[in-house]
This record gives sequence, C-alpha cells and structure tokens, in this order.
Amino acid sequence: MSYQRPQDPYIHSNASQYDERYQQSYQQGAYQQQGYGNQTASGYRDYPDHASGYQGSYKESSEGLYNSQAAGGYGAGAGAGAGAGYGQQRNAATNAAATYSYAKPKRGVSKWIKFGIPLLILIIAGAVLGGIFGSRASKNNNNNNNSSSGSSSSGSGSTGTGSTPNVQGSTLTAAQQAAKNGGNNMLFYQGTDAYGNPAFVSSNVDTSSPSYSGVAHNQSCSDSWTATNSLTNLRPHPRIMTTQAEWDCLPTKIANDAYLTVWNATIFTNATNWAAQPFVAYVADGGFTGSGILDVSRAIQMRVKSWAYAYKLSNNTMWKDRLYAELNNAAGNTNNFFGQNGTRWNAAHFLDVAEMTSAFAMAYDWLYNDWNSTQRTMIRNAIVQYGLVPGLNQYATPDGWWKETANGDGNWNCVCNGGLLTGALAIRGDGDANATATADSIINSALTNMKANCMNGVYDDGTWTETANYWYFGTNAQGRALSTLISATGTDQGMMAQNPNWYKTSDFHMYVSGPGGLFAYGDNGPNKFATTANQLMLYSKLSGDARPAVYQRDRADASFDPLSMFWYEPTAKGAFWNGLPLDRYFDDTRGSWASMRSSWTDPSAVYVGVKASNLTGHQTHGDLDAGDFVLDALGTRWAGEYGSGNYLSTDYFSNETQGSARWTYYRKATDGQNTLTINMQNQDVNCRPINQFNSTGVAQTGDLSFKPATTDAVQFISDLSSCYSQPAGTVQRGIRMLNGRRQVLVQDEIAQSSQITDVQWRVQTNGTVTISPDGKTATLTQSSLTDPNAATGLKVGLGGTKTMKVQILSPSNAVFTQDGPPATRIYGTAVSSAPPEDSDIANTGATALQIKLGGTQSGSQTVQVLWQPQWDSLSAADQATPKSVPLSQWTLTSHN
Repeated sequence: MSYQRPQDPYIHSNASQYDERYQQSYQQGAYQQQGYGNQTASGYRDYPDHASGYQGSYKESSEGLYNSQAAGGYGAGAGAGAGAGYGQQRNAATNAAATYSYAKPKRGVSKWIKFGIPLLILIIAGAVLGGIFGSRASKNNNNNNNSSSGSSSSGSGSTGTGSTPNVQGSTLTAAQQAAKNGGNNMLFYQGTDAYGNPAFVSSNVDTSSPSYSGVAHNQSCSDSWTATNSLTNLRPHPRIMTTQAEWDCLPTKIANDAYLTVWNATIFTNATNWAAQPFVAYVADGGFTGSGILDVSRAIQMRVKSWAYAYKLSNNTMWKDRLYAELNNAAGNTNNFFGQNGTRWNAAHFLDVAEMTSAFAMAYDWLYNDWNSTQRTMIRNAIVQYGLVPGLNQYATPDGWWKETANGDGNWNCVCNGGLLTGALAIRGDGDANATATADSIINSALTNMKANCMNGVYDDGTWTETANYWYFGTNAQGRALSTLISATGTDQGMMAQNPNWYKTSDFHMYVSGPGGLFAYGDNGPNKFATTANQLMLYSKLSGDARPAVYQRDRADASFDPLSMFWYEPTAKGAFWNGLPLDRYFDDTRGSWASMRSSWTDPSAVYVGVKASNLTGHQTHGDLDAGDFVLDALGTRWAGEYGSGNYLSTDYFSNETQGSARWTYYRKATDGQNTLTINMQNQDVNCRPINQFNSTGVAQTGDLSFKPATTDAVQFISDLSSCYSQPAGTVQRGIRMLNGRRQVLVQDEIAQSSQITDVQWRVQTNGTVTISPDGKTATLTQSSLTDPNAATGLKVGLGGTKTMKVQILSPSNAVFTQDGPPATRIYGTAVSSAPPEDSDIANTGATALQIKLGGTQSGSQTVQVLWQPQWDSLSAADQATPKSVPLSQWTLTSHN
C-alpha cells in the first residue's frame, strides 16, 4: 500500500529468504545510484582528499598504518570545509532554501517501509529466529557452544491478523528447558503477527506485575576490576558496551533463560546468513551529501556485532576471519573500491562516519585479545584516520552543524557524538601518543557536546523531539554511548543527570506503538538495520523499572542485536501490561499528543494516536499535521500515515518556515494528514494548539483477555484555531472512544467566520472505499497487507476480510467523497511540470476519504464522524447512534 508502514519493522531481513533477494541485488549493484559502486576512485569528485582538514600524518598502506606525528597537528588545514558545511547539510534545521538545486533521482527500491510490508520479511524476525517462511540458514549450526543455537526450524502459522511464524523445533525445546533450569519466565510468545506484535501463549504467561524478582544466575560473573570513574584510566579490553565478566557469565545465563536462548539462536543464524554473502558494497545513495553510505555503515555494523558475538561464544575462528575480512575491505585495503583515500567513510554525511566508527570500535574491543598485532593496528588506525580525525574537524569547523545548540537535540547529535565517543574509548591508550591524544580530544568534545545537546532530545514527558521513528536512531545511539561509558569507566560520567526525564522515553515508545505499528507521524528515516528499541532493556536495568524490559523482550526486534544479551537483565519477570494504564497524554507543548486503546494484548484492539502540538522545532522532520490521528482495529490500520517522502526531492529539508518548499509535498502538507484543511491552505507553522485530555484512568489487569468496562472513557479535545490563523475557539477537534472502547467518535466544530470559505475533512486510508448511495457511510475493507514498492512485493493475508464502517452523523448535508491515489505535489504546482525528482513517492493504493464543506461565513459547522469496526459479533450498542454533545459539554460520562 502506499501510505507508509510504520517503521518499527526493518526493510532489511537477515533472516528471511525474501530479504536475501534484496541483499543479493544490493550487493550486485542493482540499486547503485549514479554509477557509484565497485569502480575506480576517478569517478568521485565530490570533494578532494583530506576533506577533514587533517594534513597528512597518516598514509595509506595495505595494513592502514600511519606515520606518527606530534599531537596538535590536526587543525583545520587547507582542505577544511571541503565537505558540506552547516548551511548545506540536508538535515540542518535552519538551512535556508535560497536556491533550488535538484537532486538526482533515487534508486528504484523504496528506502522506507510502506504500510503494508509485513514483519516477516524484516530483519528483526525476533520471534521467529531466522526461520521466517524459509530461511536458508542451516538447521544444524555446530559453531555455537549452545547446542540449540542456530538450529530453529522454519515454520509458519496463521492466527487472526495474518501469518504468524513460530518458534519451533530444538530452539523452542531449548528455551523451555532453560526456563526450567533457571526458574524464571518461559517464553511468552511463539511468534509474531504481520505487524510484529507477539502472539502470546496464555499457558506460558506470568501475569504478575513486572519486577526484577527472578532468580539470578551470576555464578561466573565475577568482575575483578575496580571502577576508576576516570576517562583516562579505563577498564582493560573488552570495555565497549560490555565487559569480560559479562562475556564469561553469558553461557550460564543463556542456559538458564528462555529469552536469551532464543536470541542467541537468532544471532548465530544471522551470522551464518551474512557469512555467505559478499562484502557490503560501497553504494552512495543520492551522492555523498545525500544519504551517503549510511546504509553501508549500518549494514556493516550489523555484521560486525553478529560475527564478533559468534566468535566470542564459540571460539570458532571462521567468525573472526570473516569479520576481519569485512573490516579490511571497509578500511579500503582490498582491490574493491571503498571510498577515496582519506575520506573512505564519507565525512560529507557524518552519520556514515559515526556508524562505521562504532562498528570498528566494537570489533576492535570485543576481540582485542584475539587479534594479532597487525590486525589490531589496522583496525585501530582505521578508527583514527577515517573516524576520529574527521571528527576533530567536525568539532572545529562549521562542517559539524549537528553539534550546534540550534540543531543538537536530534538523532544526528546522538549518533555522531556517540559513534566518536565509542571509537575514542575503544582505542584510548593503545598505539602511540598521537592516537591517544586524538582520542582524548574526541572524548572531551563528544561527551561535553552530547550532554549539552543529545540529552535534550527527550522532552519532559518522554516524547522524542523529532518523530516516533527517529526516536530509534537517537535513543539507540545514546544507549550505546551510555553503556560504553559505564562499562569503560564505571560511571555514566553524569550523562543521565543532564535529563532526569530521559527514562520516560520508554513510556513514549510503548504508547506510540499500536496494534498496527507506530503512530508514524513525520519522517520515518532511513533503513534501521542494527538500530532497535533494545535500549529499553538498558534503561530498565539502570532505573530498576522492569516494565520496559519485559515489554521489549517480546518485540520482534529484541532478538537479532547482540546488545540485548548484555542489556537485558534475566531476573526481569511478569507481564508488562499488568497495571499499565490504557491511556496517556504527553503534554509537553513542543510535541503534545495522546494515546488511547482498548487493550495492550489484543491484536484486534482499538487504538488511537492523536497529535496536536507545535509544528516546528523537529529537525525538519515534521509535517503540518495538528489534529492528525491514526486508528487501528481488527488487526490493521484504517487511518494511517504516509511517513517519509523522497529525501532526495528538491528542498525536501529546506526549512520549517511557512513558505518552505517542504510543505508543497503532499506527504508533508496538511492535505496529506488526517485532519482538517481550511481554505485549501497549509496550517500555520506557528500553530500553538490548546489541548484537553481526560480519561477514567483504567489500567489493564494481568488478564490477556482483558476488556474495558462500558463506562471506561477517554477523550482528547484540541483548540486548533491558531493552526489556521483564527481566533481561539474557532476550530476545535475532539476524539473519544465510546461503548466500552469499541467505537471512535471524531467531532470537529468550526465557528462562524467571514475568513473561512472552505473546509475539508480528510483521512488517508489503505482500505478499499465503498460509499453508500446517500454518501453518509463509507465502508472500508482490507483483506491483506501489500507493499508493491518493496524489494520483494509481499502480500500477507489478514485472516479474512476486515471491515470498518465510517458514518457521518452531522451535518445533514455532508457526504463522503474519495480521492485516490492522492497527488504528490500540491498548492499550485502542477505535478506534470515538475522534474521527476521534484515529486513525492507515489501514493499508489491509498485513498483520501473526504468530506467537503463550504465555508462558515453564514454559520458554524459541526462535523461528527463515527468509526465502527465490524466486529464478529455486533451488539445493539455497537449499532446505536451515540449522543450528540457539543465539545464544550464533553465529560467522561456525557455519552453514557
């Protein structure tokens, strides 16, 4: 479908046969853009050598060796600034759109997940252990010291909302045995639905409240190192995100924990799959300053973690050898092209450098005592030359736009600082004095800047400053840096004290996730690859609140990242949903929104996410979307989000001013949201909604089949007047759940105004729309989830046709119309006259359901729309017309 699949899944599935087609095409250069790929350096002239400004103390050799030079020689030499400066960077929040420079078209495969792409082709495959619908992984992987690892058999099942692959075979047996051995929770699930929701097995579930009260198995976890709390007197290797003591006790923990057993098996399966593939190719997506080689860096990071983990757990040298070969290629030491000399990791798009530096740092540190001196030198020198030295330039010049306070509260700051900090802590004290001096400079700059900026990425209520999807990148990078500081120095160096509300972001992630995926407002971001939500496990461990950990352990992305093996505390037990309120209002005006649902555990539950907040200050990743909402029921999403447009479109990231070219793209404009469009214009970027939220405060019990009472109510009302440049009280929207949360009412009130000449009520849906002859009822149906733009074009059934009826209750003269697929560029710019790259991603398959009204010059308008899921059994209350109550009189009992 064409509005975007919420990005909690990942487009790159290491575990699936479907992803292997994508991976093979990617490696073979099928999607290489503009001639980039495996070719000579002569084709690259975007910037000269030494773009970082570093003046040549390093030299290229087959081992990446460098000549020693006194510290302090790094500076901003003649080459400084050759990369894109602050004003040129595409994500700079204040970048002015003074000129229109047209980007070249993007590669054919969509970079973002569409709405219909099912989890089963995705990388995480958490509940399915690399056995999703036919993995090529061997069923008998003997490279692991745990007899069950890597030996899960493929399988699938079907329950309700589409296919549910299962944890089966020896892996399931081993998980069951581990739970018995350890006396802790059994695996709660044996698969996931098409949206990645766990398919709970009721007989396995511990319904107690979440706690860290399980049995500990730390017999072999003795740590003889005494914390120094010093950034210069570090723990011996390994010290990046984990320690030798944790490596030593991991086999015991695996043998006594069902979840660790499953994740261990998944990691080995992934490692096996990747080992059979060629080196990750150097592919610049949209050129060096477009999306650069970010996908390349993150793909390598995934491999590095899996192979390093597999070696540490098995002592099988095949993993170390394969890992070193990949690193050697990514350092430019083979005949394969991998960037220009001196700039191999693409400092022009510094996320690429940061993620590659992080990958090399983990490889260097985790296997430090296993590499020979030549191997250690090569890896260390690559970190310094291609990571830390360009980093010095970023801190010293405007190239590092992401370090500035005006732009520092987004994912770029967390990722860039975090990657550099990790690389510096990995190599500090090794090599010569010059390398250590470089590391010390980076540590000081990165830690100081990260504390002052990245730590502001979480608002006071826990909401992430950008979008629900960019939350992944920012918080995961922060988690890796935080974990590294603790393991390397014994303390977080004051990181978490910079934002006492940071731990609340775990709640944000849980509440922004519905049965149909994330409330994916704004941009979704690039492919996630190794970026998961497993930082929830780390935050749980550090805060002592087990709820986020037991929530995340059942998610599909928990299993494939080796960091989960260290961040998860196996004494966690209980049901995340027990005692968890169904509703939450996140009230920080910079990003205010509300979440409401009928259940945390029913995949068919009703879920509504509604947003009414400031429209600017989101790192140019937001939409003009005040009053926007998503709605899930019956196991799928009925009112959805398009997510990202084409990041390479002209001036897509220009700025957040009213006249920004960004707002001419349908997916970013008010027309492309689920809200009101007034006078056929975008909302005012200076919008300041005034919100009211009220809920009966019901929390779910431990019962998987929990149903709210008919009197359990929740409502959200927003005065959106400022978003349409109108006086307070002119435009208001209310959303509430009715009838035991089996129905949803959306009510808009537009007061009389001589300035309002046109009102449109708009919703974007993937459902097939049938409008009744009188125009009062729109029947939406879905029977499958489809993504024709995915690399593999999968279609997954929903277990039959699902139906949602949408009924106009008022005004009496209103009727539904439909517009589909919607245009890709609006407000006076003809699509046909724009160059190809100046358009949005095609919206094939989506429909804009509309109610077109006249103005309110002669009187006010009240628009009431009832959403009624067609449950298998409809009661009389389900079919009754709710009371008509003005928003000013809404209470928790007003519709009883």
